[in-house]
Amino acid sequence: MIESVSRRAFSSSSGTYNVRASELARERKLNIFNVTVQFLDETQHSFQIEKKAKGCILLEQVYQHLDLVEKDYFGLQFTENGSPPSATNTEIMRWLDGTKSVKKQVGANAQFWLAVRFYPPEPSRLAEEYTRYLLCLQLRKLLLDGRMSAPKNTALLLASFTVQADLGDYNVSEHPPNYLSELCLLPKQTAEDERRIRELHKLHKGQAPADAEANFLEHAKRLDCYGVESHPAKDYNGKDIFIGVTSIGIVVFQNNIRVNTFSWSKIVKISFKKKQFFIQLKREPSESYDTVLGFNMRSGRAAKALWRCSVERHGFFRLRAPRRRALLAALGALAGLAAPSVPRTETMALEDARRSRSTNRSFVRRSSSRARERSVGCASPAVRGARVTAHSEPPPRAAWGDTSRPNSEIHEGDFLERVLRIPLSYVDESESGSEECLGSGHSGHDLASLGSAEVCGGVKVRLEPGQDGLFGFNVRGGGPAPVLVSRVASRTRLQLQEGDQVISINGTNVDELNHEQVVQLIRNTRGVLTLIVKPNAVYAPEDPGLEEPAVCFVPLFSRPGQPRASGDALEQSMLLLGDGLASGAALTHYETLLRRLPDEPTNVSKLPQNLNKNRYRDIAPYDSTRVILKNGPTGDYINASYINMEIPNSDSVLTYIATQGPLSSTVGDFWQMVWESESSLIVMLTVLTERGRAKCHQYWPKVGNTPLKATNSLTIFTTSEQNHGHYVRREMTVKENTGACRNVTQLQYTAWPDHGVPEDATAFINFTQLCSTLRQNRPSCRARAVNYSSEGIFCRCGHATCMARDVARPLRAGG
Repeated sequence: MIESVSRRAFSSSSGTYNVRASELARERKLNIFNVTVQFLDETQHSFQIEKKAKGCILLEQVYQHLDLVEKDYFGLQFTENGSPPSATNTEIMRWLDGTKSVKKQVGANAQFWLAVRFYPPEPSRLAEEYTRYLLCLQLRKLLLDGRMSAPKNTALLLASFTVQADLGDYNVSEHPPNYLSELCLLPKQTAEDERRIRELHKLHKGQAPADAEANFLEHAKRLDCYGVESHPAKDYNGKDIFIGVTSIGIVVFQNNIRVNTFSWSKIVKISFKKKQFFIQLKREPSESYDTVLGFNMRSGRAAKALWRCSVERHGFFRLRAPRRRALLAALGALAGLAAPSVPRTETMALEDARRSRSTNRSFVRRSSSRARERSVGCASPAVRGARVTAHSEPPPRAAWGDTSRPNSEIHEGDFLERVLRIPLSYVDESESGSEECLGSGHSGHDLASLGSAEVCGGVKVRLEPGQDGLFGFNVRGGGPAPVLVSRVASRTRLQLQEGDQVISINGTNVDELNHEQVVQLIRNTRGVLTLIVKPNAVYAPEDPGLEEPAVCFVPLFSRPGQPRASGDALEQSMLLLGDGLASGAALTHYETLLRRLPDEPTNVSKLPQNLNKNRYRDIAPYDSTRVILKNGPTGDYINASYINMEIPNSDSVLTYIATQGPLSSTVGDFWQMVWESESSLIVMLTVLTERGRAKCHQYWPKVGNTPLKATNSLTIFTTSEQNHGHYVRREMTVKENTGACRNVTQLQYTAWPDHGVPEDATAFINFTQLCSTLRQNRPSCRARAVNYSSEGIFCRCGHATCMARDVARPLRAGG
């Protein structure tokens, strides 16, 4: 019995415990990797991930922390030395790869910086206000630390928009004269800069933070360095340059000036080998060889970084969807031998944003200018510190109305005043720009039947067609892009504004419709057109009775009641032009100009026997204005046009011949044109070769060399050549077999890049005046042959020079 009791007691007391398994579980819990991410508003946050976690895990945590919807445009940057990105940091900046382990990419320095990786070509297409806010912070940071440059006037204008977004409307009682002195707005800020920024700040009255940031982006996107990720390199001559990659292609900068652009459509292949980076260009119709440009990078890693950057940006901006890799390509990518994958594209990002239609949430805006809290000592708390900004906006008010508000309406985080909203200058860069024709549109004054009403998800707008059957607005977009109102007639501005997003047309959702289907849906409407639109955040004046022109430059004066200065037409003209450039209205007006007259055919240039005579397929003379050769060696066609420019208030007419740079096969046609038109002055605005590519064949002999036999009857002699720095002057003699001869002067301007403008304005003006003087000294000259390369600008400058002389002539006679 004792034995059985003993067995029962000991059997219930036995057991085992696996110590090793518990220790391993504890080690797995402690296998955590701490990383720090600094955001664009200078705040930081620590994230915990497993040591073997891939980059996509960390990226997703960052995006969720920021509640970032349009996340495809952003990424995390890091350096091996852990130093922050700046103009002085020569370490190669790398982007976190979402497909690789975080630990293997960064090593022990787990410091990241959130940054914009892909800059949207059109910031207004971003769906979220918060995304545009982050984009503004990124651009301001680049401008401050010198990684991005801007002309002085543009930099001051951008700084004024920054002040408006951070401090609100200018108020004399709250903003002392030195309220900008402690703000860091420019790299080398002076008292004169602060004065000019203050004057510009006064002009932005009434703009909410979102409006000021939208205006900031509209001007910033026009900078040459916008969206450029630069890589230092050297050209074939050993000169220091920067190679940048953008949404449109690869650009080359030298001394902060863009000297060349290679669009994606002109690039066949990009590659690298050791320290060299290569770009293979598409053949031109007149070329029988491949053009490969080579650049020397600092190291093999720098060449590979530039190559990866080019591949990623081309895939993001130019592909509709990422390509699927074959098995061998996938294995090569794992070994580092294939091009990097592009998991997302801009088309997919726009499609996701369009489908989500998420409402803009409230978020905290922090000042992007350092030492901002100390800059406005007497300001109220409403304009100081971080501010929570909601997307809802009060209704617009007329500029001439009472701007005062009761103190009870001033809330924390609000501006002290809201007046007239300044409309943005949208530039339609979409291929679908020729939409529904702009008509007069009838909007009427009966707002009960023809007006707008708020509905769920947007605003209902009802429009009746005008007498021409049109509704008075254009649309752009469609397909993957949102459908936006691009142009609005003056009578329709009560209901629609530029930038409004169209959600439905007559009850039909436009999400899945392309541009042609949207336009057809509008044109097929009989009677009232019913739209559901998502209003843009900017508004126009409320006066429906004013018929405003599409573009109007109005000079601004220091005092509201100050009369205009009379008699100084030049000064007022310069003021108008300056205001137009500062506000962007001049560029907007330029974008609306027709590139080609639709009613003017160019059939002769497309004939089979004339195709090889054109240097470029898309540049051809109109049939009505082309130069017709009487005794051409190969026919009567040459790629040249007559341009007649009348001078107002006079009987003078300037006659030009605009032609392309001669090909080797069209030299005879060129000199035959010069002889038949009796031109005594040839202005050449291009060099023979630029960046390794032929721009013009040398159609003249050198001094002392054998004369050039241009045709069977014309021989060309060069008697002298003088180099004046910016231009070269050559004196030539054209002799005919009959013994007749004629002297011709050639002026070659050598300081005008193919993709740019002359750097020295004074030298170009002097050159233009010289050409005008030579024309006046030779009354027998009836035309000037100008080689193709910005000849339109030259003709317009010559026209302006003659007009200025006609204005000054009676003034001098009267004085």
